[in-house]
Amino acid sequence: ADTSNVLKPFIVAKKWAMRVTDEFFLQGDKEKESGMPLTPMCDRTSQGRVALQKGFVDFVIGPYYKLVAAAFPSLNPAFALMWENREAWNEYDDNMLADELGQGY
Repeated sequence: ADTSNVLKPFIVAKKWAMRVTDEFFLQGDKEKESGMPLTPMCDRTSQGRVALQKGFVDFVIGPYYKLVAAAFPSLNPAFALMWENREAWNEYDDNMLADELGQGY
């Protein structure tokens, strides 16, 4: 699943963020080619990689992991890394991310 990348060290999480957004954008390209309705998060013309990562943590996986942490407090160190990573995304934009990782992520 694509949910665990936010729990990895940031250098790894960044690479997986690029990979998953590549997948989303390729899906959007195929939807457009097929005349299908475009899934909003898969539209490379209106979405950004960094913004998608921030939104994923803020609105999807962050709230979920808060519930998991309440039930399993021993997992809190892993979730703390997720919040550190979320803060690190504030220092990035899409161009900076692409420049840093290059083509071979």
